[in-house]
Amino acid sequence: MKTTEMLGKVKKVLGEYRYHDMLPQLFLWDQWLHLPPKGMAYRQEMQGYFAGKVAELFHSEDAKSAAAYFSDFDPADLENDTLRGMVRMFLYRYNNMTKIPVEKQVQIAALASKANTVWKEANVKSDYDLLKPLLAEMFRLKQEAAELYDSNKHPMEILAGMYDEGIVLHEVDTLFDELKTGTVEMLKKIMAKGISVNDEFMETRADSQEFESVVKYFTRKMGYDSDAGGYDEAMQPLSIPIGPRDVRILSSYDNLRLGIFIALHEMGHSIYYQRSSDEMVEHHLWGGIFGGIHESQSRFYEHIIGKSREMWEFFYPEIQKSLPGLQNVSREDFYRGINKVQPSLRRILADELTYSLHPIIRYELEKDIFDGKVNFDNLPEVWNDKYEEYLGIRPQNDREGVLQDGHWTMGMIGYFQSYALGNLYGGQFLNTLLKEVPDVYKRIAEGNFDPLNEWLTDRLYSISNLYSPGETVKRVTGEPLQSKYFLDYLQKKYEGLYGI
Repeated sequence: MKTTEMLGKVKKVLGEYRYHDMLPQLFLWDQWLHLPPKGMAYRQEMQGYFAGKVAELFHSEDAKSAAAYFSDFDPADLENDTLRGMVRMFLYRYNNMTKIPVEKQVQIAALASKANTVWKEANVKSDYDLLKPLLAEMFRLKQEAAELYDSNKHPMEILAGMYDEGIVLHEVDTLFDELKTGTVEMLKKIMAKGISVNDEFMETRADSQEFESVVKYFTRKMGYDSDAGGYDEAMQPLSIPIGPRDVRILSSYDNLRLGIFIALHEMGHSIYYQRSSDEMVEHHLWGGIFGGIHESQSRFYEHIIGKSREMWEFFYPEIQKSLPGLQNVSREDFYRGINKVQPSLRRILADELTYSLHPIIRYELEKDIFDGKVNFDNLPEVWNDKYEEYLGIRPQNDREGVLQDGHWTMGMIGYFQSYALGNLYGGQFLNTLLKEVPDVYKRIAEGNFDPLNEWLTDRLYSISNLYSPGETVKRVTGEPLQSKYFLDYLQKKYEGLYGI
């Protein structure tokens, strides 16, 4: 009876946490689309208030007694994996919330609301000095929070662990060293080939409604449930989960590159949110595994599927009719153009090969800031130096450089490694998918996405947060996360495109 009672408390607290946690998502959607400038001050108060309410849930007597009971409890004594997953997630959330004082969390949330608004202005003006004091304050608060959580660990391991459960920095460093080395080697070989690929059509512009119509056609055909999600246009592309059957895609329709492929990226997140099983929703485990595994699905749909030859065997005739600027572009030229390797200053516009270098740079900078190797006066210069070293290009202004992402101002320090880990997870999932559904790309070329989505739903989406990231990848692929599968995928792809 005692265990049943405590499981009831766990479920209650997790449920209330999910309800409260979705409010900031709704605020975020509204902030990007509708919030008038004069409403920001009061919105900041509201966000701080609800951040405090979320934290208070885990300081309740119910939460404390359940945490004390299950901290020394053998999970094998629970009836099934669903209950074990619910308790694991509860303890993970409990530690994240209670080891950092509520007032510190409220302070960070309030600063994030203010800093995100200033970031928009600084980005438009390409003026780092506008944001610098707020950025320094955010890193200071996050470092204090990490030290309050566990002063014996590196701040980055604590902060990154809040997004990638169970992360170990030295393991990530090894994976990233392998990924960085392999990527740079391939990049040098491709650049040495001197092959010219025309991708000017990627700048094709169209009326926003035309782009949205195309995006709806693609995403619905590929598995996005528009009865459980919506579409909006915003400067910052996002997938915003307001509920298990209510996920909003925010995309930009400036050109083909942003209008199609960024939408596919956000669709990958959204499908993962939408396809949690009813059992996972009931036990408040819905939404998918945050961090690298979630990013694997956005990258998977954007690139591994979205930039495959088979994808466009089916879709290209339709897109060629729908969008201006493609009438004289052959399907083969389109395929080669969307897979062109060209180092970019902007992360969200990076090609598939060089993309991982962008989050790796940010991950390294975060660690160096906490280690005192980089300060906020020289951050833009160090950022630019790394771009020149890894990608052979140098930002000419702050907007091209350190101001291009809003993650740090939103308080998402310790998240960037998730993007590069996502590529590695995606490559490893693909390797297993091709063994178990060897004709999956043939089916995609026929416009049949059911085998792909059924496999992903069965192996990954339906179970959502039931297992930790490390256990999930072992269950899906049979082994821990490796770098070789994604690198092998890249090598095979660019052998065909560039003959490396």
